[in-house]
Amino acid sequence: VVAGKHPDCHGFAEEAEIHTFRVFTQRQMSFTSWFLDAFNYAIQTRMNILNLSIGGPDYRDQPFIDKVWEMSANNIIVVSAIGNDGPLWGTLNNPADQPDVIGVGGIDYKFNLAAFSSRGMTTWELPAGYGRVKPDIVAYGKDVPGASIPGACRSLSGTSVASPVV
Repeated sequence: VVAGKHPDCHGFAEEAEIHTFRVFTQRQMSFTSWFLDAFNYAIQTRMNILNLSIGGPDYRDQPFIDKVWEMSANNIIVVSAIGNDGPLWGTLNNPADQPDVIGVGGIDYKFNLAAFSSRGMTTWELPAGYGRVKPDIVAYGKDVPGASIPGACRSLSGTSVASPVV
């Protein structure tokens, strides 16, 4: 979607420098330590922006949360997919629900919030303050052309597609 160079599926920023971190197995399993290693690399190499096309309901993973905050403290802009659990209110995913993370929702080509896009109020400031409405920003996330591994072009949908567009 971003740096694709396929003749039929040009990326938005073909010359972008992309660092890809494999943090999931082929069976979609992961461990917090794999994310922490990737986040530490981002901090040590002074990356400017970190996109996370992932998310989940586990807001109690304190080492993960602390490291996201550490990235923000080190001037890394953290952008994350908000989740595909819409259209219900209150379906935000971590880390996009955090106040210092830019949570990205998806829209269709008619500029409507995509039905799958999560939405709702954050709870990080409660009870001492008010929750914020998320997503913070939206980008095309439905039927976005992107390159596939075999080298063809395919249609992609989800907030994980919208997040790198930001």
